Amino acid sequence: MPRRLAPELACLLLAGALSLLVACIYFRCFSPGVLEQPWYAFNDVPLMQTWCKVAAEGEALPWQPRMVSRLNAPFSANWADFPTPEELLWDGCALLFLWLGVVPGYNLALLLAHGLAGCSFYLAARVLGSARAPAIFGAVAFASARYLFVRDAVHINLSYCWHVPWLWVTTNWFWQRRSLSKKAWLGLVGLCAVTAWQNPYYWFFWLVMLVPCWLVPLIQKQWRPTLAPLAVTLLSAFFVFLGQIDSLLGWIRFGKGHPYVRSLNELMVYGLRLPEFFLPEGHHWVAFDEWSHLNYYMPMTPGHAEMDSSYLGFIGMAVLVYLTVLGLGRVLRRQPVPFAFGMSCWLLITMLPGGLTMLAGSVGFLLFRCTNRCSIVLQVGLLLFLALRLTRWRTFAGPRAWLILPLLAFNAWDCMPPYIEDRDTVAAYLANQRATVAYLEGALPSKAMVFQWPQIDYPEYHRVRDLWPYEQLIGYLLSKDLRFSHGNCANRPEATWQTELVGKDPQSICSELESYGFSALWLYTNGQDDQERERWRHWQKQPDFRSPLGDLWVYRLKPSARPQLPRMKPCRTLSPAFLGPEKDERLGMNWRWVWGPARIDLLLPSPCPYRLRFGLSAAGSPRNIQLRLDGKPYGQVQAPARWGVYREVDIDLSRLKSGDHRLELIPSGSALPPLLKDNRRLTFQYINERFDSL
Repeated sequence: MPRRLAPELACLLLAGALSLLVACIYFRCFSPGVLEQPWYAFNDVPLMQTWCKVAAEGEALPWQPRMVSRLNAPFSANWADFPTPEELLWDGCALLFLWLGVVPGYNLALLLAHGLAGCSFYLAARVLGSARAPAIFGAVAFASARYLFVRDAVHINLSYCWHVPWLWVTTNWFWQRRSLSKKAWLGLVGLCAVTAWQNPYYWFFWLVMLVPCWLVPLIQKQWRPTLAPLAVTLLSAFFVFLGQIDSLLGWIRFGKGHPYVRSLNELMVYGLRLPEFFLPEGHHWVAFDEWSHLNYYMPMTPGHAEMDSSYLGFIGMAVLVYLTVLGLGRVLRRQPVPFAFGMSCWLLITMLPGGLTMLAGSVGFLLFRCTNRCSIVLQVGLLLFLALRLTRWRTFAGPRAWLILPLLAFNAWDCMPPYIEDRDTVAAYLANQRATVAYLEGALPSKAMVFQWPQIDYPEYHRVRDLWPYEQLIGYLLSKDLRFSHGNCANRPEATWQTELVGKDPQSICSELESYGFSALWLYTNGQDDQERERWRHWQKQPDFRSPLGDLWVYRLKPSARPQLPRMKPCRTLSPAFLGPEKDERLGMNWRWVWGPARIDLLLPSPCPYRLRFGLSAAGSPRNIQLRLDGKPYGQVQAPARWGVYREVDIDLSRLKSGDHRLELIPSGSALPPLLKDNRRLTFQYINERFDSL
């Protein structure tokens, strides 16, 4: 090894080791045995682990529709409607899962997220011109950011943000209009791929950072400096397209469903909020913690925002204040501002609630609604600026380099959340699940189908009583080859039959499941209300197994020797123009009020022997309502304006090909003024919708 590389490699390893040490302290991991213990198992953790295990089982192949054979029994789970582009993370964790298993593999991946963050930052800072000691300081500070600790277990795909420092390096190069070498361009191609095949939010933030790099020279009519950042923007978009081919092929082959609908309000709920840079939700300094909770977090609506990940820490706050004063001073003196100041201002203008992202959302671009996640990008920019300033000031030159250790210890104390999940609670929770899976594997034949009740939509559903989000995926995670009913994207025909079991008695449910070939029913009593639980408790058949905590029951079934597949029904998704459901039992009417032009997205199975029937009634005065199917005129309805009277529409779906279709309802005239009672603007009623079989 060349002599000049030895110190560099040593410093790189030191940055990574210190970053890992901080993570090990937080997770209390100082022996290999601790990796075997579950550190966290609630909220989105089973979802993250499922993506990794699907990759480990070879069902996440590139450029193939993602169909998971062990979920959504008796069909396969169609994941095309829930794109998961973090291929690098899922495939990397898949190797850890195959080597160590689900729990230790996931825990090791959490530690590696911090180590990679430290090493990557160190190299990026050195490329920008930082001295070694400040680069190490910034690297460990980045790996110790509150953002990583809060995101770690629940959103490991967000804690793998090790490439974010390089977003600053590249945009800095473009802003300075440097000519890049072939090696630099090769690295840029790699960064485009890495950014496109990890969490898409960081890809979006990078594209936002690239905008001024090509827009400013374009406005100045300097074409040459425009080419490089614009080429990188287009190349990065191309790599994202490559990463989404699996979903695109799935939509072409199976049609596009709509498992969830985004709303403009979410841009406010999940927006980047400045107070959270300075206020932690939980801190080792109790007085500071209590003040911030009382004055900020307590008045905020709890449980409806991704809070407590934007806190910069005292060092980050100091750098932000210094950079702001420096930048504003130069603006007043009409001098060039530091790159970190200008780019940070641009990101804030874009990401803050009411900023450019909100403006884009108002015209329908709602994909990247969680702009609070940009906080780690801003924090990395501050730390890189700090590393360069400390280099200029020679703060850590010579023996003063030892100051790094107490400063990093203080920063870790400041940024580490004071709370961590009770390991005993987590262990008992998973042991309860393991016992249930062990019984199923011992009592059922290989590849047997297990139905999970109550039926819960996938993905992005909230906690149902005491049933945690994605808890029904744990059976898949802990078993070897059993098939489970949960896990298909909502609003797809392959899972609609499950919703029709709601309201039936236990005997009818089990008889129907046996006809489909299910060998067991897994009852989550923690997801039922008292009335539902009593219905199962008083059923004449007793559970064949109760979990150690008593909340998970298993009923053995007798699968039919000639099982049949459930009948698939059409699915529909209503646009935001439809208001909430209402009903009048006296008139036998169920309806939704609609404002303005409305859209119904249909997803039809093959075959589809159904008719879509619904009624239309106008608000205020009679209206003509034009129907358009897949962009073509389908018919017109004269909707009356008399309460309880409506025109019925009948659409024969069997004549349409399988897949997705769009039905538009376009009323004549304008909506009524807002009603005084609830401030709603109404145009017409959508009444008694139903799918009738032919």
